Amino acid sequence: MSNYVISISREFGSGGRIIGKRLAARLGIPCYDRTIIQKTSEKSGLSPDFIARAEERARSRFHLSIAPAGIGTPALAHQGVPVSHQAFFAQSEVIRELADEGPCVIVGRCSDYVLGERPECLKVFVHADLPSRVERCVEEYHIPSDDMARRIVQMDKGRANYYNYYTGHIWGDMRRYDLTLNSAGIGVEGAVELIVALVKARSAFDAQ
Repeated sequence: MSNYVISISREFGSGGRIIGKRLAARLGIPCYDRTIIQKTSEKSGLSPDFIARAEERARSRFHLSIAPAGIGTPALAHQGVPVSHQAFFAQSEVIRELADEGPCVIVGRCSDYVLGERPECLKVFVHADLPSRVERCVEEYHIPSDDMARRIVQMDKGRANYYNYYTGHIWGDMRRYDLTLNSAGIGVEGAVELIVALVKARSAFDAQ
């Protein structure tokens, strides 16, 4: 499994992004998260702001059917396909290209779905109980604690809407992942160790 890719999906506040970055550093491979938006912009001709807005609208189940003025002509033109969908298609193509380049960690962006048919893709879902996520958001993300639990639930609902809409699958369905882990139970470093162990185990299995 020399060209392995690790896809990390996560609940908001579970530490999935931090886990992804530390995992990549531990393995000596790149980690891609929101940087994919810029790469998608370069590929599609859509502005980064538009791509980000399209994601937000998808999270609220509202989808643009036409491109607003001023974003330029997209290089990736799908006949009859809303521009917001073109952004998703372009992002998926970028994710596949990054996976082709070599081992990497990709955080979110439906990468488990986009790369799901590849045997070299390890799909991880990180979750945690709500009190732990509230505490992490306050301490690590410096987000005010006022009504934090409600904000976390809203963020998760948005991620689920986005994922379910574009993939046709259910966000967080454990059967779609190689590993689901509770970061509240083992911490960030414990999660990194567990995923590294999975990478080594899969590599050893493939070498047999």
